[in-house]
Amino acid sequence: MLPFTDAHPKFRVPGWGELLGSEECIGAPQMARHFLATGETGSGKSVSAVMPLLQAVLRYPEDDLYALYSKDAGDAAERQEDLRPSVLAVDPKEELVGVVRKEARGRRVIRMTYGEPGPVLHLFEGRDLGKLEPHDALSLILQHSEFFTLDQARTREPIWNLQAASILRDFIAIDMWLHRHGEGAVAGLWNHVRDVLATRQEYRSFTASLWYDRNNYFRPHSTLVNLSAGEEDRFPLAIYLDATAAFGVPGELTGRLVSLNALYHSTRSGVIWMVNGILSDIASAEFAACVSVNPLEPPEDDARLSVTDVLNNGDAVVYVPRPGSPIADMVGRCLKAKFFEFAFERGNKVRPFFYVVDEAHRFLTAGAQDGEQGLLDRCRAYRTGVVLATQSLAAMMNRLEQAHAGKSTLAMILNNCGNALYFRTPDIQTQENLQQRIPAPPVSGRPHVLKVRPLASLAVGQCYALRCDGTWGLFKVQI
Repeated sequence: MLPFTDAHPKFRVPGWGELLGSEECIGAPQMARHFLATGETGSGKSVSAVMPLLQAVLRYPEDDLYALYSKDAGDAAERQEDLRPSVLAVDPKEELVGVVRKEARGRRVIRMTYGEPGPVLHLFEGRDLGKLEPHDALSLILQHSEFFTLDQARTREPIWNLQAASILRDFIAIDMWLHRHGEGAVAGLWNHVRDVLATRQEYRSFTASLWYDRNNYFRPHSTLVNLSAGEEDRFPLAIYLDATAAFGVPGELTGRLVSLNALYHSTRSGVIWMVNGILSDIASAEFAACVSVNPLEPPEDDARLSVTDVLNNGDAVVYVPRPGSPIADMVGRCLKAKFFEFAFERGNKVRPFFYVVDEAHRFLTAGAQDGEQGLLDRCRAYRTGVVLATQSLAAMMNRLEQAHAGKSTLAMILNNCGNALYFRTPDIQTQENLQQRIPAPPVSGRPHVLKVRPLASLAVGQCYALRCDGTWGLFKVQI
């Protein structure tokens, strides 16, 4: 761990002279105490807060501020190049990608979005695939399935999710066994299944997706399970099981699938419905275009996003999710989790890393390893800073409740955002939170400042700003 110190160069935030003083500078340790910016659409939140903070990160360390630091630190000064941060920006409204490109300053800028050619994140980067076990592989995959995690949180009968997880684990175990016993064996198995199904007219239109796809690993499994959901027709799954026997797959790996094929329709359809729900997430074209969950092999080198390289080299990744797409939100959460996993383990611990996300409520998680309630506290010690922008605290609370978390989780996130900017909003929850954070008037009987100037009355670009040093005030950012 190499946290920022007061000796490090300061960050200069353009347009923040009223808030930070004429030099528009904030100390590196304070910058790493994170920022929360909340306000309704049109309140000036992005232009007044998110963009200037992103500019400050991308310009860091500026030449004049680095010169002061270098003069004071002498031989102990870290190289200016080594202090250039790597960045992950999540940009739902495509307002940040232009800032990143303009301020790149020699960085490699990587844009990721569905429908455009771009690199693919490998969920298993950093893990030895030769030693990976089916249970561990599936556990990591299921953490990122919205369907599975939400159903787990709300169901009173977890037997269905557990059965579905077991089925998927067996598919992975079969493929791992084949992959370790012969190159091309997995592709050969699916080719065999496809060729047999193609002999029947009713299945020919589906055979195009029944092949091993390195980048969309679960695509053939999804097609097979869908075709096996009919009331009487279990033929596709039976053909798959015949193929596994022909390829020598041990019976202990296929026993559960054999039992599934023999179940009465109503029970079998319940399990298959759950499996299909999970696969509708992780086997979708949109998800596979950005994230590979292949436990057998990573994407080709020229098509793979290396999180390790981005963090070590100071690159910038901009993810542009489709508006209102739950799959796009899953991709954003995968990127966040993977970047923070490596932020704590990266070899280059001198180079800072910043995560800047608009519409942050869409990408919140509450897991023990990837939830913001824990990440924000821990990452300060690793020269990692976060900028969360959201429309309201109510939106954040709604997302956390979906993830089976409560008010305490939101409180932990707010407590760990030492710097907060509250722009115009009618949200009652945001107003109440701000009223708790701003001290009452020193003169008894005087109205609280929020009674005089409520959040809903603020002008564009105007905000209540709370600093991690305990200072606060009503400011207007000069756009």
